[in-house]
Amino acid sequence: MSDPVIEVRDLSFRYPGAARDTLRNVNLTIERGDFVAIVGGNGSGKTTLCKTFNGLVPHYWSGEFAGAVEVSGQDSWDSSVARLSWTVGYVYQDFQNQLVRPTVRDEVGFGPINFGFDDHAERTQEALEAVGIADLADRFVWQLSGGQAHRVALASVLALRPEVIVVDEPVAELDPVAAHDVYERLTALNRERGITVITIEHHAEFIAQYARSVVLMSDGAPVWHLPAQEALSRSGELAEHGIPAPQVVDALRRVGIGEVARGVPEAAALLREAGLEVRGHAALVPRSDAAEAQVVAEARSVTHGFRSVSGEVEPVIRDLDLALHEGDRVAFIGGNGAGKTTLMRLLAGIQVPRSGDVFLAGDN
Repeated sequence: MSDPVIEVRDLSFRYPGAARDTLRNVNLTIERGDFVAIVGGNGSGKTTLCKTFNGLVPHYWSGEFAGAVEVSGQDSWDSSVARLSWTVGYVYQDFQNQLVRPTVRDEVGFGPINFGFDDHAERTQEALEAVGIADLADRFVWQLSGGQAHRVALASVLALRPEVIVVDEPVAELDPVAAHDVYERLTALNRERGITVITIEHHAEFIAQYARSVVLMSDGAPVWHLPAQEALSRSGELAEHGIPAPQVVDALRRVGIGEVARGVPEAAALLREAGLEVRGHAALVPRSDAAEAQVVAEARSVTHGFRSVSGEVEPVIRDLDLALHEGDRVAFIGGNGAGKTTLMRLLAGIQVPRSGDVFLAGDN
């Protein structure tokens, strides 16, 4: 039996001064408890559509609004952003900008306190534990890594106990480990609490692994709303809208398997069924000429860090020795806060290490 949590009927919207509608005659139903990925090219209307769910469009971003958006029985036009925020929590792509309080606990409790909920302390602790940051409650927000800050933003909307959570491009600013952690948290909230999850996403790997249905947007309107398995089978159509097929789907297609795998384990099983061997990781082969190539950038015993609010220097890079050779193609990888950007700034001379030496083409 259908149980819609969001119903969009004949919705059109145009921003002030715009030559054409951003949303055009949108009709869409999102079922309670679904995990939906909304995809499409830049300018297709994904974010604007989602901002109608919590009333930011048209109550904050005004314009020509026609049609109706009903959220858990509330007409968004007749409601307010404040009231709709109890029902729809929204984590923005630039999530750092929605953190407004100094400490993690203050940030997560900000909504419940300002709405006057008597159980604000309980709601705060519940939200902290739900996203696994109870141990960070007394940390300053600016001390956090990107992944930790994203979880704070998620906890801050969870503290209002919404029925729906919208997350705009959840992996855009995060490293792969933090990105998967965000999706695992969203999946747990969806399965264990029945919260409807809506993500705006470009990365097909995450769509394949986590979403249950997919909405493809183009030119301000949904092209289709399909179960994830069927949506991923339309890889050509997705690619036309800037959504490349997941690597596992592409790899299976290259060996003649047309079925859609939601992840690596499913792909491996399909390969075995087809009688193909699934091998382990390929061995890394070092460059044979690495020893002879000229060193163009070098770090010797480099240590660098930043002064915290308490006045203590918190090291980011410790006793680093690194040599980069002419002709190298190097990727710096690691979690948020691992020191990747700091190292690049040191190599470029934008920052000076607290100890040790950095050489470029032999010059200190």
